[in-house]
Amino acid sequence: MRDDRRGSGGAVRCLRPDLIVRSIHDLDYDALHRQGVLALLYDLENTLCRWRDWQLDARTRALLRRLQDQGLRIAVLTNARVPPQHPLVLEMEELGIPVVASARKPFRQSFRRTLALLGVSPAQAAMIGDQVLTDVLGGRRAGMYTVLVEPVAHDESRPTKVNRWVERRLVRRIPAA
Repeated sequence: MRDDRRGSGGAVRCLRPDLIVRSIHDLDYDALHRQGVLALLYDLENTLCRWRDWQLDARTRALLRRLQDQGLRIAVLTNARVPPQHPLVLEMEELGIPVVASARKPFRQSFRRTLALLGVSPAQAAMIGDQVLTDVLGGRRAGMYTVLVEPVAHDESRPTKVNRWVERRLVRRIPAA
């Protein structure tokens, strides 16, 4: 399913997501599964929930349960420093969803560790997030299918605002897939 993410033109190609959708609720998960995706790695802030909110709404909770019922393996991979005893982490643990916090995306190590937790290869996983410079770049460098979603909200940290400024300038220069 996957092509070599580090091939020619890798710097630009690594910034181009495989798919762009409005939100996690608009993604065709059946199509991903037909392409061989067995696991989903989600970013947390502004993908699953608002920045610093760290609470799943009922619709998102139901989506995650439905996807698990369909046999998909799910993990959360976030750069946020979410404490291990935070209610969201405990809720995810109850659902059987590991949370890998302080991930240092886009570095590959946290992606590899999360894939190992789920027992899948990069070719069998999709990274879903709202930022090109962390989620898409990291996912592609790790060899995963990548999905870019619009941010849930526009409240975000200063570093994220800087990333978005850079992303807006870069994405205009990236040819469509």
